[in-house]
Amino acid sequence: MNYYFIACRTGGEERVRAHLNKFFERELGDLCDVLVYIPLRRMIDRRKGKKIMTDHPILPGYLLVSSENSLSDYRVDIHRIAGCYGFLKNLNNTIELQGSDAAYAAWIMHNKGTIKPSKAVFKKGEPIIIIEGPMKDFMGTIVSVDYRHSRALVEFEFAQVIRRVNMPVEFIATDRPLD
Repeated sequence: MNYYFIACRTGGEERVRAHLNKFFERELGDLCDVLVYIPLRRMIDRRKGKKIMTDHPILPGYLLVSSENSLSDYRVDIHRIAGCYGFLKNLNNTIELQGSDAAYAAWIMHNKGTIKPSKAVFKKGEPIIIIEGPMKDFMGTIVSVDYRHSRALVEFEFAQVIRRVNMPVEFIATDRPLD
């Protein structure tokens, strides 16, 4: 599977996504295997004292594209789509994601473009253990916790790099009573 990131106007991701889907359907016809996602994370927000689920872009202004076939032939055509700035390029001028970037894209695509809240068990200062959800196979250490907004800033290793991520969590067991 080949993965690509396409840059577009921030806030216009949905419109560009619709244009890309039409473009690839027109160009590839029945052989179209191109999937275009807006990478999102589903967060638990509070409004007027109630918890609601809202989707926030992980990478505003970018679309994630996957295809079994190479899309290198469409570099010029993608620039012609309104609000689209084109494929992101690697240092060697290729457009297919490589290494840890490809692994990150595959993880997002495996979750169908939306990272939902994971269920976690933890005690302050100890490793967080993800019981269920997209982050299930990861273990890390909590840096800080926002109980009110059901978020945790977690430090973990992903693709051989230590990363800090503000992730949505549903707390199953903690050392502090929840409200």
